Amino acid sequence: MLLANRYQIIRMLGEGGFGQTFLAEDIQMPSKRICVIKQLKPMATESAIYQVVQERFQREAAILERLGENHSQIPKLYAYFSHEGKFYLVQEWIEGETLEARVAQQGRLSEAEVRNILITLLPVLELIHNQGMIHRDIKPENIILRHLDRTPVLIDFGAVRETMGTVYNSRGNPTSSIVIGTPGYMPPEQAAGRPIPSSDLYSLGLTAIYLLTGRMPQTFDTDPQTGEILWQQSAPNLSPDFAAVLNQMVRSHPRDRFSSAAEVRSALESPLQATLPPAQPSEVHTAVIHSRPSTVSPDMPQNSDRTRLILAAVAGGGLLTDEIAAIAFR
Repeated sequence: MLLANRYQIIRMLGEGGFGQTFLAEDIQMPSKRICVIKQLKPMATESAIYQVVQERFQREAAILERLGENHSQIPKLYAYFSHEGKFYLVQEWIEGETLEARVAQQGRLSEAEVRNILITLLPVLELIHNQGMIHRDIKPENIILRHLDRTPVLIDFGAVRETMGTVYNSRGNPTSSIVIGTPGYMPPEQAAGRPIPSSDLYSLGLTAIYLLTGRMPQTFDTDPQTGEILWQQSAPNLSPDFAAVLNQMVRSHPRDRFSSAAEVRSALESPLQATLPPAQPSEVHTAVIHSRPSTVSPDMPQNSDRTRLILAAVAGGGLLTDEIAAIAFR
């Protein structure tokens, strides 16, 4: 199959509710450059609404282009286009292994390794947040250790997928939203459809805990009084200062976390001397109704299982006005 008279499809990498992901060859480049093509299908098909989605897609693509050009740990965006009602992103193919695969093959990482990964990735998050974007789906399988230099690369941004899944009324205003994220790695405010920059810090903190313990976040108990995750018994030899930083990253309420990636990096480079006090329980609650598993995500070069859930977000005891979030999870 040939896309846009330029991209020769080599094989499919994944498929899901939002579309498909392909490994392709750019036949118009002298090097026959290998790339990843993400095909995205919007939920809205009406012509007037389609125009709104197209404009949002173009804005998000422009941000992805800037990010990839300004940081080597974000895949470059080579091109984007639309065809027959579908949208396409052409991105750099990152050769390497995901952190999930690294743990599966070689076991848990050392504190020094995990600390180095965090210090290396935090400037990437700082750049992303300064551009007004939130990643929304940070987890071990969305971080690739590049074969070339073993540097972690952050892939699979969720903002474009959210654009494809937003439902609009006849006036072009959004009436419901897709919440992008992964159970266990996603904080309460993100599950309620209100992600903020510190939501990414929460996800990165839980990614670090997974690397240190080899355990998925859902397997940990939580404090019945505070709702905080009780994970440190699975990493008993961790230094107190590093544990304190991770604990603050994964506080359930945003007000108790670090406010920026720069703050986390500063804390890691200037170790804390005492464990931070526990936070109050989050005021954001969610009710989740499970449904059948869906197909593989279209937005990952690696194959992965995904669970689809429908969530009614409840904040402060009341339903979010005019918003029922259909959640597409990995």
